[in-house]
Amino acid sequence: MSDFQLIELRDNNDNNDTQANANNNNTNEHIVVKTDSSRRSTIIIAVLLLIIILLTIGLIISVSNSSSKNNEKENNSTDEKKDEKEIIDDKIPVIFDVDEGGDDMIAYILANNSKKFNILGITTVSPAYTIDNVTDIWLRFLEYMNFDAKVYKGENHPLKRQSQPEKFYHDYQLEFPQTNKKLESQSAVDFMVETIKNYKKKVTLFLLAPLTNFAKAYQKDPSIINNIEDIIIMGGTKQEGNMPLNPKAEYNIYCDADAANIVFNCGKIIKVLGTDVTHKTEFSDFIYEKYLAYNTRSSFFTYCVMKGTFVTWNDNYVHDPITVIYYLNNDIVTLKKYHAFVNTTNPDVNGTDYGTIHFIEPNNTLKYNIEYSESIDVGLYWHYFDKLVLQY
Repeated sequence: MSDFQLIELRDNNDNNDTQANANNNNTNEHIVVKTDSSRRSTIIIAVLLLIIILLTIGLIISVSNSSSKNNEKENNSTDEKKDEKEIIDDKIPVIFDVDEGGDDMIAYILANNSKKFNILGITTVSPAYTIDNVTDIWLRFLEYMNFDAKVYKGENHPLKRQSQPEKFYHDYQLEFPQTNKKLESQSAVDFMVETIKNYKKKVTLFLLAPLTNFAKAYQKDPSIINNIEDIIIMGGTKQEGNMPLNPKAEYNIYCDADAANIVFNCGKIIKVLGTDVTHKTEFSDFIYEKYLAYNTRSSFFTYCVMKGTFVTWNDNYVHDPITVIYYLNNDIVTLKKYHAFVNTTNPDVNGTDYGTIHFIEPNNTLKYNIEYSESIDVGLYWHYFDKLVLQY
């Protein structure tokens, strides 16, 4: 554009005088200067416009990428939640009914570490001890182990007998740090009824304590039996009793024999794992010292319970873990079918038969209602025990 203007001006100057030419030359110089400034301004504006366009394009791309990333994160989060839900749905839904025993807690550790179970809740029961103390021990245990589970306080008295069973079995105290973990407001019995009845899958029960909670839940709503997959009990004995007033009885059955009878006759075949097999799972000081050496939280707690059991009672077995280990591998324990009932008379008389399970071979009249543990593969039992304790 500047060249075109200069040529036009030279044509107009041909008929002018020298002064005019001089003036025109000055004008041309002035025009040339003005024209160069205009050219630079145009270039600058064009560059600025290009920069603005590029910045705008960059901003659009950035926003688009950010939106895509956010959508990707949301999709990933949704997928993770979906995967987590699917993992939970694949697990076996269970309720743990427990007392204050350290072996109950070891059983819980094994179940948690196996990653096979969706633990819907823990219900506490203790006909022989203060239920508030038992429940508080479980709350502190869960926080100490960094386990996430809901706890529901259960029954503190047997169904019918007026006296409290003697405090025989769990005489040592487990000391944990104080906890801020809260107890659920719903009672153990109501939780059992509501959860079993309404859960989307059939629920398995691990009953590791006196059977008062589940007996009351069943009495409240017998229809819950229709949504139960399995009932696994640690309790009972044929020849390995452990109660002072009745050496033929085992603690969990003896504490509430009336509840045991209700459970045995609820219409579900009960798997009963008794002391006849748990007494074969003897441990030595070598075993519990080994757990101390592994120095995991689970192994250290197991060491404490085993050593406490050995030192306090000179016993060298823990009972309740057999329930979880058996459920993970049914080949570990051999079960036999029986029709069983529990004697409920004269609970406070020395030498009484109260709390004794009577095992009858099933026949046309008496159908079997339990499957009782007859033998155990001890090596396979300890293989699973070690493997699960050392997971965490």
